[in-house]
Amino acid sequence: MRKIIPILVFSLGLLLILAFVRNSHETPIELISPILGKEKVMGVNLWFPFLQGVEENAPKITAAGAIFISSKDGQILYSKNVHQKLPIASLVKVMTALIALEHKSLDDQYLVSERAAQMEPDKMLLIAGEKLTLKELLYGIFLISANDGAEVLAEGTTGSEQSSSANRDEFINLMNSKAGQLGMKNTYFANPTGLDEDNNNSYSTAYDLAILTRYLIRNYPEVVEISQTPHIYFPITQTHQDYDMYSGINLLTTYPGVTGLKTGYTP
Repeated sequence: MRKIIPILVFSLGLLLILAFVRNSHETPIELISPILGKEKVMGVNLWFPFLQGVEENAPKITAAGAIFISSKDGQILYSKNVHQKLPIASLVKVMTALIALEHKSLDDQYLVSERAAQMEPDKMLLIAGEKLTLKELLYGIFLISANDGAEVLAEGTTGSEQSSSANRDEFINLMNSKAGQLGMKNTYFANPTGLDEDNNNSYSTAYDLAILTRYLIRNYPEVVEISQTPHIYFPITQTHQDYDMYSGINLLTTYPGVTGLKTGYTP
């Protein structure tokens, strides 16, 4: 086994997976985009996908928007309505994880607030007053899409001495600022969980999510290892109860080659 090429797939219906294509040849496979026939497509920089044209005979899919790229060089293998703004549900947590990782180390501890512990519906069942590390919370976020875990990160990442509510607002501002920095021009984050709100919901595009996730896994590859874990058990400690979590990414065990990264669902 000589080469592992990560492939990112986004289907806004909603699914984000990271699959690995293995190459047993001595030289790397030259991936050819069906969009351009026999011409090669290369990324224009470290993480931006490079989009040109649409193939008339491309596969027909029911998703409103989708993108299929090589995360190694930004080569787009398939695309559909990649700049259409769509609800992204828990894929918001990809940015939540990125902001936390940029400001904290994996061993830094977070205090669980009463507000965060009450978050529904998907949750780790955190208890107010507990302390967990960033790494432990990331397992909850990627395995079971824990909304309580995401809220804990939003309240405790900035490290300021303001109220948890003010910290959360600052965290959401950081999420949107990072989106702008990365060139995610059609993205907005209303909260750290992806839950729908009464009149202010998060949205993004397949293209923007490709930028975000490719940037995340290139700078913090440990997230891939976390997301591909089918089951994790954290024993009871002096700071928290025990946690027994199984991955909710069904494709990990049903679709050969899939090894992560995050799923989301919305009606």
